[in-house]
Amino acid sequence: MWIRTRPASASSSLEARAPSADRPAAITETVSFRLLPTNERDHLDLDTGEVFQDYSYARIHKNHEKQISASLTIRVLPDESYYKHNAMHYMGAVEGDEFSRSATIMFDAFLAPATFREVADKTRAGLLPETITFELMSDLSFIFRTSDEPEKKRALEYGWEPDGSGVIWHNKEDENKRLAIDSIRFDYAIMKPRYDEQLNVLLPANSVAPTDRISNQIAVILSILVAVLKYLRWAMIGIVALAIMAAIFIAKQSR
Repeated sequence: MWIRTRPASASSSLEARAPSADRPAAITETVSFRLLPTNERDHLDLDTGEVFQDYSYARIHKNHEKQISASLTIRVLPDESYYKHNAMHYMGAVEGDEFSRSATIMFDAFLAPATFREVADKTRAGLLPETITFELMSDLSFIFRTSDEPEKKRALEYGWEPDGSGVIWHNKEDENKRLAIDSIRFDYAIMKPRYDEQLNVLLPANSVAPTDRISNQIAVILSILVAVLKYLRWAMIGIVALAIMAAIFIAKQSR
């Protein structure tokens, strides 16, 4: 099953650790994202009552006051044994006189050094993923179980929607508050299409090449000229009509 999100913000931190007798000095780098639901129909419903869903859709279903926040923290993978720490956690609300916290979903992930470096460098350069997708419970053996095997309640299951847009998280059970992440996908929109609403056409992509840049500027100028000529045509018709009316008026006055 997949949980699709989009980053709302990003941050990076470096921690320099002093050396000790049992470990050398090290610098730990982390990259964190505040996550939002995608602006589509996808939603994650929690048994504890919260919902992870786009605000506009949640409001339609009167769930906007039940929305839960989410975040992702990624680190460099020290060795392959750390893959087992890639997980989605449910953290319940905490109410107290000195400290309080709303319920939240926390994603923790360790990435291979090369992958982490690429994500970190892009984030520092201001290129954030368009979407971040988490795959959980990729083992589908529960679908192909034999008839004599007892049915076991799963931590995640699809809702009633036939398109799979709804997922239910049975997070009330302690063993379901932490679910292993099988994979993470970072999708980047490197270049988005530009659309001219007046011409109803796609414009060419921006480019740093001088010839392409000139072509782009010409395309924009042409679209402006087309719009101006459209209004000038009606202006000329108005001027001609006024001239005809003036001529008729003068002719009547001269009789």
